[in-house]
Amino acid sequence: MAVSEAAWAAGGQQPQDFDALFLAHWAEVYRLLYRMLGDEAEDAAQEVFLKLHLKPPRPDSNHRAWLYKVATREGLNRLRSRGRQDGLLGRVKALLGSQDSEASPQASAELRDDQRAVREVLARMRPLYAQVLLLRHEGLEYAELAEALQVSKASVGTLLARAEQQFAKLYGDGEAGGGRQ
Repeated sequence: MAVSEAAWAAGGQQPQDFDALFLAHWAEVYRLLYRMLGDEAEDAAQEVFLKLHLKPPRPDSNHRAWLYKVATREGLNRLRSRGRQDGLLGRVKALLGSQDSEASPQASAELRDDQRAVREVLARMRPLYAQVLLLRHEGLEYAELAEALQVSKASVGTLLARAEQQFAKLYGDGEAGGGRQ
């Protein structure tokens, strides 16, 4: 029995459970990471599912929330790593939404600039705040956010409000400081 199969069996799960989780959640994990990382998303998503395969969460846990937590941490870690490697935290690829193929070149350039500014802000934010914003943007409900972030459900609203405040402050500072035009 392979190490990963032993990990699944120890948790009372079967390796085919991994297959079902992979098929059910690959697209949404990839989409989240693509918004964060652009072309690097596939590698990051594979890393997330490798972590799931090698060390699965408890059988009674919310696997979707676990995957989102691991994916956002992986994405934020890669963003920070790029920032250290490039000397600028904001040199990252597409984050929010897909580009409209029929948009004008000027509109496309403005969208890329806005996405770059958002990525720079997320990379500078407190990691928990960046995670809660990204996961909420992906559509997770308060209960799923609480589980994924390992906080109480009652604190999720406050956490979101503080995250939005920090985002607004940093985004505004970038605009005033010449980061955005």
